[in-house]
Amino acid sequence: MRYPKEHKARAKATIVREAGRTLKENGFQGIGVDGLAASAQVTSGALYSNFANKEAVLEDVVATQLGAEFAGLADQEPVERRRLLSEILAVYLSDAHRDDAGHGCVMPSLSADVARAGAPVREAYRHRLTDVIATLAPAMRGTHDEQTSQAWTLVASIVGAITISRALPAGNEAHAVLDAVLASALQSITDQP
Repeated sequence: MRYPKEHKARAKATIVREAGRTLKENGFQGIGVDGLAASAQVTSGALYSNFANKEAVLEDVVATQLGAEFAGLADQEPVERRRLLSEILAVYLSDAHRDDAGHGCVMPSLSADVARAGAPVREAYRHRLTDVIATLAPAMRGTHDEQTSQAWTLVASIVGAITISRALPAGNEAHAVLDAVLASALQSITDQP
């Protein structure tokens, strides 16, 4: 029996969603194809019917999930974009995000794996990240070039904060990193120079 195209698309989306969660929790080298398939409740054969290999799964995870946190900002006017971004930053730079890598941002969890991956994965990462920068830049102050530079700084800061906070033992220092970067990030998007 043949499944309709919509069924295959839904199945692939489920695999990407669950494999993304599992990859973010374990890292690319920390889980095999069988583990990725099991996390999506499919067989390894079903995974291979959708993806050529494990790196192709990583490519789709990056292409579909990187920057998802910021997607709602794209069509907003600058003032509303800044307001919404401050709400997103408060969630992003939280203990809850730090403690739940599987449901969190791709960048703190998988950037090192992407750096070791092949060109297609790195290109998907570049493409999505430049989209994120283009979405965030209008929330920054200054000329277009200054806004773009500030958006890169913001992304590097928040991703670094989550990465460092996760590496530290739970406690005051892990929380202080998030608080410090949140205060700095919020200052960078205020209407006042």
